[in-house]
Amino acid sequence: MAFRVEYDGEVIEFAALDAALDCARNAIVNDLGRIDGWSVEHDEELNDWYVRGVRNGRRVGPTAIVSGLRHPVVFEEWERRVVFIGQTPAEAFAMAAAWLEKRPDITTLGDVGWHHTADGHQLRVYFRG
Repeated sequence: MAFRVEYDGEVIEFAALDAALDCARNAIVNDLGRIDGWSVEHDEELNDWYVRGVRNGRRVGPTAIVSGLRHPVVFEEWERRVVFIGQTPAEAFAMAAAWLEKRPDITTLGDVGWHHTADGHQLRVYFRG
């Protein structure tokens, strides 16, 4: 994740800055109740945002810290997904193996998801191709 929110001993991670700042504000409101506004300061060297509630023109309560990236991170988008549903896990994996064997152009998988559903054992394969 790209941003980390720290407040009252809890840490939550988000991919987007807006979502992280919203989380910080919500945590403060849940903790303090009524808030008139916000004080948000950005430390460019650390790439951190310090969020505090404002009531009656004064900062109140603890500070929520939103930490930004400390180093470059690469996010890849996997464009396609295929789902195999078998009565047993072995059947779902065998179906996936047979399908992949017919597609030698697919050399990299992005992720594999596994779910047991009412229909059977579901294997999701994410790939680019």
